[in-house]
Amino acid sequence: MRLMLVRHAESIGNATGEYSTAIADSLSPRGHEQARALADSLKAWSFAKIICSPLERTRDTIKPYLEATGQRAELWPQIAEACWHDEREEPAVRWRPQPAPPLPKAYAELFYYRADHAVRHTEPETFGEGLCRVHTAVDMLREMSRHTDGTVLMMIHGHFIREVLNLFLDTRKINPFHHANCGMTLLEHQGVWAMEFCNRLISSVDSMDVIG
Repeated sequence: MRLMLVRHAESIGNATGEYSTAIADSLSPRGHEQARALADSLKAWSFAKIICSPLERTRDTIKPYLEATGQRAELWPQIAEACWHDEREEPAVRWRPQPAPPLPKAYAELFYYRADHAVRHTEPETFGEGLCRVHTAVDMLREMSRHTDGTVLMMIHGHFIREVLNLFLDTRKINPFHHANCGMTLLEHQGVWAMEFCNRLISSVDSMDVIG
């Protein structure tokens, strides 16, 4: 199995540095342009499955691609952004889910919750609780790799990508693995996980050989 991790397009929070407003999770005008460009780039790929964080900025990043190809994405509450805190902690024993609001009508035909389990994490969340979600998602991906052929696309967040890569690659120290908006990383699992490329930008993907 190959796993492509893609960070969401630029949000208003990314553009302004202000994350406390009601619109911080929405894509900026530049972010919408990035999402459209990403959709064009992804058409060259074939995905066995598409997984997405349930947050607005990730949904809106993959939405143009889903609309253009007639596919649907599976929402994993476990992969909403996590571990943005300044100080690291050990993973908590559990994270705290709560019911998620219904998907807006514009999204209901393009997205569905994994196992119809429509939940979200409870705020405020500690680093350890977020890292617990990361470990849960990594375990789910490891299980998926045992019975999935082809490439799985995961639309995700920058801090989450960092934690996933450090776990999969079993790094000796925490590598930051910085990702630009819409930066792409490709992993392949053949007994162990190996990285084929990291934080490749849309313009670079357009010129690369197509990988299934």
